[in-house]
Amino acid sequence: MKTVMLMLCWFGMILSSAHAAPFQLPHDGKQLSGQYLPPLGDAVPSAVVLFVHGDGAMPADAHGYYPLIWQTLRRHGIAVVSWAKPGVDESEGNWLAQTMAQRQQEVLAVAKWVQETHGISPQRTGLIGFSQAGWVVPALAAREDRFGFAIGIGYAVSWIDQGRYYTRQKYTQQRLSPAQIAAKLREYDEEIAFFQTEPTYAEYAALVGEAAMTPERFTFVMKNFLTDARQDYPRIRIPTLLLWGEDDLNVDARHEYQFWQRQPHPKVTTALLTQANHGLFDSEMFPRQAFSWWEWLKMTWLQEEALAEAFLPTLMGWLEGQGMLNGPDTAANKNGWAVGVWVGERNNTTL
Repeated sequence: MKTVMLMLCWFGMILSSAHAAPFQLPHDGKQLSGQYLPPLGDAVPSAVVLFVHGDGAMPADAHGYYPLIWQTLRRHGIAVVSWAKPGVDESEGNWLAQTMAQRQQEVLAVAKWVQETHGISPQRTGLIGFSQAGWVVPALAAREDRFGFAIGIGYAVSWIDQGRYYTRQKYTQQRLSPAQIAAKLREYDEEIAFFQTEPTYAEYAALVGEAAMTPERFTFVMKNFLTDARQDYPRIRIPTLLLWGEDDLNVDARHEYQFWQRQPHPKVTTALLTQANHGLFDSEMFPRQAFSWWEWLKMTWLQEEALAEAFLPTLMGWLEGQGMLNGPDTAANKNGWAVGVWVGERNNTTL
């Protein structure tokens, strides 16, 4: 039975990448490897969306997560572009050597390629970024010469604050006592203070011992741990949708959502989705902080049903409002993507 389930999951993932066109793109002296997926039925794209990864060694399909979103986009006329991080699959380089600014330049290179190769205008080129991409996409949302819209999933303003929240939730999930959790948070704050002294890896490893990160991960953290998107938010110049799940165990979603309620932006729409986790999966089916083999199996088996109920309707309703959709079902769904859910441009809402 397990073998049959795995084969069915694999077959589903193959179908989700139907008609994908692989590409290789020279950037910064190396090659990026990815895929371009046209709208289903090979229709002329009404828009294209570039998928920008979160943390980790991500292949182009994010281990099967992105296709859950691709299919709905492609059915409604939107093409998709995604690529493996440097050092993953056929992409050359090392993603752990990158700063967030270098990641931004990588996205700009892919945008230039898809616009020139497939004849899509900047106004119809969008970004959808996940988690750590919250320190990549907001800066690019100032580039209305390159992009027409942007979408963010599970963003945090501050790398340091997000790490503190993650630490608290990690040890809460492990059922440590309040006193033990407080001690772990003090350790976290002491580690951040230590990083601010710009230590060498040898100094760091001597302090931390067996729990030390690898040298490569240490280099990545030292380059990026002071990252904060606060300065990028006021510069956003294109329509932007920011989504969080209220049951997020990685990012303090309520705090991030309330940040935008206190200082709304005319181009930014925000929503906090009920029964949704960090990746906007259904949090009843995916209640844990880590994504294990079992969660992956559930995801590939359930496909779109693994996602929070409001996620795709909210996403597609917003894209329809931006005039980015076409396809056989669009007219039938006009103003109906998120009945009782979508409340309009620039509104903040809990869904």
